[in-house]
Amino acid sequence: MMPRFLLLVCAVWPLPLAAQGPITLDEAIQEARTANADLPVSALDVDLARSLVREAQAGRRPRLSVESWASTGAPLAYTTSQGQALLVAGDTLLDGGFQHANVEAGRHRIEVAGAGFRIAEKDLDLAVRVRFSEFLKAEHEITFRRQGIDRLTSYLSQIEGRKAAGQPVGSDVLTAQVRLGTEEATLADADRALDEARLELNDLMGRDPAGPLALAPLPPPTPPEAPGDTPWLTTPEVRQAAASRAAAEANIGTTRAERRPLLSVSANVGVLPVFADSNAGTGLNSGSGFGGAVVLSLSWPIWNGGVYRARLDRAQQEAQQARNSQIAVQRRSRLAWQLAAAQQVRLYQQVQAWARNVPLARDAYLQTESMYNGGAATTLEVLDAYAAWINANEAYADALLRYRLAEANSIRWGTP
Repeated sequence: MMPRFLLLVCAVWPLPLAAQGPITLDEAIQEARTANADLPVSALDVDLARSLVREAQAGRRPRLSVESWASTGAPLAYTTSQGQALLVAGDTLLDGGFQHANVEAGRHRIEVAGAGFRIAEKDLDLAVRVRFSEFLKAEHEITFRRQGIDRLTSYLSQIEGRKAAGQPVGSDVLTAQVRLGTEEATLADADRALDEARLELNDLMGRDPAGPLALAPLPPPTPPEAPGDTPWLTTPEVRQAAASRAAAEANIGTTRAERRPLLSVSANVGVLPVFADSNAGTGLNSGSGFGGAVVLSLSWPIWNGGVYRARLDRAQQEAQQARNSQIAVQRRSRLAWQLAAAQQVRLYQQVQAWARNVPLARDAYLQTESMYNGGAATTLEVLDAYAAWINANEAYADALLRYRLAEANSIRWGTP
């Protein structure tokens, strides 16, 4: 019986990942999202955009500050010795819509950053789905190729026994040996594909790439559901392009505001002492002692050598560029989704057809091998039947993988 101390340790300390059993696709996706190094960067982009909006919103509120200064000099005929300490409040009464447009542009940039985060997340999900499917495909290929090599080795032993008994089957032995060598080389390539998928999927999930990995099988393909009319319009790429266009159009408003009147008000209370007997100081508060003042400031740009016109042209061109980009992104998203949806339908039909062919090809191979043992078939016929069986398995595995990839792309380009 296991000591109580060891039981307690096993209950508290989690088992190694390799001992926790095969992981599902959903678990792999969640683990990759948790461990990915790029997603936090995209998340910070959203936080940065929000902080810029908070800054723009704060610029619309009244301002309060403490200001002071002091100066001294000699002789008295040249300068005065004076200083001041003020509490200053200020606000913008009229800015031509600059601050409003700036806040609107910032809000749209939050949408852009949020869509960018979702794009990074969906790209990561797609990568996990692809590597997951490639891993399972490689495992399946290794399984049926090993089964085929076992059958081929057994068949080679039979004809080698015939050769040892004096039958003229030397060429049959050579032909079977060539085929066996080819199958062993192909099996090594399948092992390579499995290693690559394991390394890449482990890395996506934040694990040691060289570590072991066991995956739970995916459910069999089901008939694709009838797609909606425009699911591609909900993709983050389309939403990001729309938000970028709105932000660029808001920037036109901030540029136009540069030519409108800017009216601001400030008020101050404080003390303006004069350190020496002299005339009063200069500036807005040119007296001495305690007091207060209110100042209205009006600025209305008339002409600046064409700088405003150039800035407005650039803002309008950037807005037009964003509109054109939105159209291009919508078309690319629509095409990617329609391709995936169409492929999924056709590949499902292929998967079903090859799934029916695999057992038929195996039965045909076994029957041909039995006929060879009875003297009614040749080695070439046996190897041809063997090749048809292996090719059917390979075609089924390829079709299933391509169906999974089309399904992954359909999810990538047909969901928000």
